[in-house]
Amino acid sequence: MLRQAIPVFFAVLFTAGAALAVPATSIGVFKQWSAWSHKDGSATRCFTYSEPVSKQPDSLNHGDVLFFLRAMRNGAARTEASFQTGYNFAQGSLVNITIGSETFRMTTDGQNAWLRRVEREPELLAAMQSGSSMSVGATSARGNATSYTFSLEGVSAATTVILTRCR
Repeated sequence: MLRQAIPVFFAVLFTAGAALAVPATSIGVFKQWSAWSHKDGSATRCFTYSEPVSKQPDSLNHGDVLFFLRAMRNGAARTEASFQTGYNFAQGSLVNITIGSETFRMTTDGQNAWLRRVEREPELLAAMQSGSSMSVGATSARGNATSYTFSLEGVSAATTVILTRCR
């Protein structure tokens, strides 16, 4: 179940390695995905996020683990994906995403990760919208291999809403 308190007080938007905290307003919950908007000057920005339905290994404290899709205002990519954990990733490590037979890689910085090849953003969105679950694997700074499963139920509806409101 999505914890509504995370973005009620702030929306964490990741750009160029920096996090920006701004007030956010819920625009709906779509099964496992929650959609939000916030003002950025005169523009409205939108994002959707989900929490994993499972975290491995069970014995570790993973902190808050979230997968975001942010509506992009311009360009070929309609969304920008990011992944956030409650721990630092191993320096220079990659996060691996698997949806069906598709594999994507994210580059890491601290507790955040972004798609390594930005030109694959449309492919990732299409895979998420047509898939039922997404596996995400990472390595912590302590060397622990971690894995997460995200349900993709509701991601199509959530991305339709954020793209309609904020593109």
